[in-house]
Amino acid sequence: MPLQLTDVKKKSLAALVKTHHEHHLSRFPFAKYPVEPLEVWKQQFTDPATIEVHTLRSALSWSCGKWQQQSIPYPYKKLHLTVISNWKNFVEQYKPEPSSVIPYWKDLLGKDEYAFNTIAFLTHLLCPDQVELTDSRRVKGMNDLLTEAEMPDECVVLEDMSATIEQYSDFYHQLLPKTQSILGDQASVKLGRFLFAYGHREVLSKVAGSSPSQPEPTITTLDWETISSQRFNLHLITERANADRLFACLLLALDNQPGSSEKLTIQEVMNLIPLGSGGICNPGSYNYALIAMLGKQKGRDYFLSDNPAMAEAFTQQANQSTRDMNFHKHNVTLAVKINSKFLK
Repeated sequence: MPLQLTDVKKKSLAALVKTHHEHHLSRFPFAKYPVEPLEVWKQQFTDPATIEVHTLRSALSWSCGKWQQQSIPYPYKKLHLTVISNWKNFVEQYKPEPSSVIPYWKDLLGKDEYAFNTIAFLTHLLCPDQVELTDSRRVKGMNDLLTEAEMPDECVVLEDMSATIEQYSDFYHQLLPKTQSILGDQASVKLGRFLFAYGHREVLSKVAGSSPSQPEPTITTLDWETISSQRFNLHLITERANADRLFACLLLALDNQPGSSEKLTIQEVMNLIPLGSGGICNPGSYNYALIAMLGKQKGRDYFLSDNPAMAEAFTQQANQSTRDMNFHKHNVTLAVKINSKFLK
């Protein structure tokens, strides 16, 4: 049964979002769930018959927070293999309706939490106008808000998959207009992120307690053919590896901050181009790229330092297979200055 909230109930829920959103949104793992590839996949999945295996595998890995990574948890890996092996059969009977998509995959994948997350994600990709991005954490966030607002009778259980997906989407659509003024720009994205973080708050609070929260990247995509800067000579970046992508993102981030200094500590560099910048969301790839960017590997001369020995140390780390992937984190107070040749 579709969820029907009165205006009073919506206002009560929006008040809770207002109370909690800043604290919990700051802990959302942005790099694990970037928006850009999701939007591309939603366009591609309008014609599921054209979806290739690598696209399907990549999208499914995004749904469990492992995009660009190989270490997918076994329960998800097993489900993903089932989806891939049955995709052709699915396409042959496909109808762009949740009532067609959900039962098909539920019969094959089951109805536990891993299956719910996989099926709900596929349904969103295939029916984005009818089904919001849904997973067990967002459903828990919804249930917790409903309980806190003294509406426990509206809560749902994952086992009733079709009803839960439908009710979450109803809840989201009815609450969104009441939170536009609270969440501001990109409210439609932020509401989903908030519900994820609120439903996953116990785990995220432990992560925040052991390591600082990652800021949201400001430069999330990079197109070498179209990028431009008022302040920097981007055309002098001749290499196209991840280290060079990060440096270009750094210059673009500084370009968005008029009057900012070209002399930065490594911590300030990391804050300007956090994990997820330029579409680099794999922590291993990001750490290696940052180390290489700060050194002289392959003749890079992006930075000048008062301590040339440190530039050489970064170069050595980048060149050796047994590098310390946290080397930059051990040197966060080191100051570097962007090479003046990149200044216009």
